[in-house]
Amino acid sequence: MELDDPLVGHWSSLPFSYGVMEASEIGFLGDGWGWSSWLNVGSLCVTRFRWRCPEAGVVELRAQWTVQGVPNQAVGASSSVSMEPAERADEIMRHRYSVATTVPMPGAEALPAVSFKEPVEFCMEYARAPVQIRREEDPTHLVLPYPLPESAPCDDTATSLGEDGRAKARTSR
Repeated sequence: MELDDPLVGHWSSLPFSYGVMEASEIGFLGDGWGWSSWLNVGSLCVTRFRWRCPEAGVVELRAQWTVQGVPNQAVGASSSVSMEPAERADEIMRHRYSVATTVPMPGAEALPAVSFKEPVEFCMEYARAPVQIRREEDPTHLVLPYPLPESAPCDDTATSLGEDGRAKARTSR
């Protein structure tokens, strides 16, 4: 899988969204999984995707699942108070991007940022969050568990949806 290491991380639109009542975040995990989220005071939408860079400066996002809910109002990483059942998604999007140091607004400090040519979750610029990226930062990680890594000894495990719309692991053994 072709991944671009500078993209790996947790990115937030907040430094570029001064005065806006909503924000977007993107998480690119080093194993090719990731998520994007859009949230405001009353709703949260998270898309889980696989990602790769088929060529320099182009990221391909293959949407796998979409989950919507009501965000937690507590300070900290975005999470949900309630979630709707996950819906399978099947969309492939390619976005041109660049990673550079950017000043988000006049008088602000320069920070590492990724800029997209077209909006991703309604934003074109994201600042790198100052935390190490982990699957647990995905607001849906408890509702929609990630599959085991491909190198895991039990590689016949997959994630599917149960009757209640929540993810469950199934094995072919």
